[in-house]
Amino acid sequence: MTIADLRQRGLILFEAISGSRAYGTNLPHSDTDLKGVFILPEAEFYGLTYVPQVANDTNDEVFYELRRFVGLLLKSNPTVLELLGTPADCVVYRHPLFEAFRAEDFLSKLCRQSFAEYAVAQIRKARGLNKKINHPEPPSASRCWIFAT
Repeated sequence: MTIADLRQRGLILFEAISGSRAYGTNLPHSDTDLKGVFILPEAEFYGLTYVPQVANDTNDEVFYELRRFVGLLLKSNPTVLELLGTPADCVVYRHPLFEAFRAEDFLSKLCRQSFAEYAVAQIRKARGLNKKINHPEPPSASRCWIFAT
């Protein structure tokens, strides 16, 4: 199953732009992240073909099946809680049934632990990448301008 299949079959309950574009921290070269929630038809929901999540090859587009979405909300998962606070101008589609989901219904003391673990994981991820912040370039003479008088 692909995200195109979800759209074609009318299974999407919620779709939104997320990540840097949703919060105004994007740069000209930033990609567009999409997150969403879908519902499976009854035969697939109860059958042996249950699909908890659908994503594209780069994971820039991730859609959670409703049961998985609720399970992650109950665990105070930062990624899915963020969806409930998506800025209105970033919401691509919201089915009327999705209006029943409110962030305040899922916030608990568990958030402290899940958000702290998420932050630590993001720091580890950033440190593990071969980024300039981890390997700054030494100053070079080619960057200096010397003016003769």
